[in-house]
Amino acid sequence: MDGFNLTDAEKSLSELVDRAEAGETIDILRDGKLVAKLVPAEPPDETPKRRVDTDALRQHLESQSGPMVASGQVVRIMRDKARY
Repeated sequence: MDGFNLTDAEKSLSELVDRAEAGETIDILRDGKLVAKLVPAEPPDETPKRRVDTDALRQHLESQSGPMVASGQVVRIMRDKARY
């Protein structure tokens, strides 16, 4: 079959999704013209997650200049500078 009419595709969407999941590309037509394609999704990226080196992160944070300020205080300072 060249493609599915939009009305027929609406009626059998579940079946068409199953076919696309199996690797098939489905053309959807309106008035005989191609308006959409139902294609298989790309598989998710399977790269393994790396553990965070907390010691390196702590050293990096300690090396940053300036005093540690609470986030609420930072927001207040930014707001007040923008206001006045």
